[in-house]
Amino acid sequence: MATLNQIVAEQAKVIGEARASLEAAFKKPPTQAATIAAREATVAELKTRAANLAEAKATFTRQIDQQLAGYQAEITALEKLIEEDKKRFGDQPTPTPPRPIRGKGRGK
Repeated sequence: MATLNQIVAEQAKVIGEARASLEAAFKKPPTQAATIAAREATVAELKTRAANLAEAKATFTRQIDQQLAGYQAEITALEKLIEEDKKRFGDQPTPTPPRPIRGKGRGK
């Protein structure tokens, strides 16, 4: 994945190229071949960006799936431990925690 500085630098380059192209277009009208070539270049650039986004999405999805699988494995292991403990110790009720002792000298 590109860093923020790389993305900003790339966008600055694209903007600079677009500005130069626009200035050149004002000086002389483009030929039909130049117009077609510019459109083809735009399509190629958009296809590359779409492919990069698709790869980033796939990578992100893989990472989420791995993390989710890890949590599910941990849940399964803990559930097995709980079941083993219940078999070993029986279904005894959970002990009630001791009540806090109130301090002396408090009036009602």
